[in-house]
Amino acid sequence: MMSSFNRIVLLMLLILLTTACTSNSKQQQAAATNGAVIEDFSDPRDPFETVNRELWDFNWNILDKYLLRPLAVGYSEYLPRPAQTGVRNFVTNLEEPGYALNSLFQGKLKKSGKAVGRFAINTTVGILGIFDVAKHMGLDQHKEDFGQTMAVAGIGNGPYAMIPGYGPTTARDLSGDFVDGMIFPLYLLSVPESIIKLGVKAIYTRADLLQQESMINSSTDSYIFVKEVYFQNQNFKIHDGNPPLKKEVEFDDAFLDEID
Repeated sequence: MMSSFNRIVLLMLLILLTTACTSNSKQQQAAATNGAVIEDFSDPRDPFETVNRELWDFNWNILDKYLLRPLAVGYSEYLPRPAQTGVRNFVTNLEEPGYALNSLFQGKLKKSGKAVGRFAINTTVGILGIFDVAKHMGLDQHKEDFGQTMAVAGIGNGPYAMIPGYGPTTARDLSGDFVDGMIFPLYLLSVPESIIKLGVKAIYTRADLLQQESMINSSTDSYIFVKEVYFQNQNFKIHDGNPPLKKEVEFDDAFLDEID
């Protein structure tokens, strides 16, 4: 049965797309009414950039500045390192069955078997996953989510979206997170428990980025910077850390001479 939390996630996606479509439609109507000819320099991956930029400003300049970053700094500076490791291990252990199932869907049988073994060992011997005993037994963790599974199956990203309090995603990845949340044992969590898990994961993920946040602040356009990092990281994960190299654009000598 679909949990209330999963319904909320799905509703967020529908509201975002509806709002963005309405905004985009209004802009097109205004341009047509004024008879303006507008050259399109927009990113085809990001058809709702106007709305997404507003949501990025809200996430970065309000939610992150006044809530998430202070929590991440406190987590990083005051929580002992072993406790931080235990918290992360516990959260990722809840997601381990999803890693196993998605690895299986992608034909990665060895990784799927490792994930099953990791969950069984860490949930029992590792005390509900707090201790990563399986890692010391040679069973390394390999994260695979349903968004990656859909990518491997050839399903496109869909529109890029910036979700309030959630961050950058795409229609495919948000749908994948929705499906992953319905896999055991995550579907057993109540709404408050799911929100706590999401919040804890957001805090330690943000703590990981404290050393890199200067790159965002110093970038010419922080919105574009974050979007490009998101897509690069997504591509990196889909290809298991070995993304194909893009073919360089080749120019003929006559064209290069004109530039000189």
